[in-house]
Amino acid sequence: MNRQRAERRGRLGEWFAMLYLMGKGYRILGHRCRTPYGEVDIAAWKRGVLVIAEVKSRETYAAGVFAVTPMAQQRIARAAQALAGRWRLTHAPIRFDLIIVGAGWLPKHQRAAWYDEACR
Repeated sequence: MNRQRAERRGRLGEWFAMLYLMGKGYRILGHRCRTPYGEVDIAAWKRGVLVIAEVKSRETYAAGVFAVTPMAQQRIARAAQALAGRWRLTHAPIRFDLIIVGAGWLPKHQRAAWYDEACR
């Protein structure tokens, strides 16, 4: 798949993921949020928790899970802390979710896909 097509597919996957989260009662705070540490795909809020969702558009669930490496997890955690500070949500717990789009009819939502000790 060429780069432009992959980028389009990823953006479309992020929109599907946001719609899915909104349908589950999440309030979307930001999409493609840029920080000095990297980008957060989706930042959402539900029941006093800042939810940082990484979205992967993949053909299989396993491919999506393995696409988020430990190095990517650390980058996302640093970016999440920067966003929490920017939005004055440093008191709120942060949860890292993974949403895989394209591996079935509905997105696969893995809550608390990983933890970062600095974000507790």
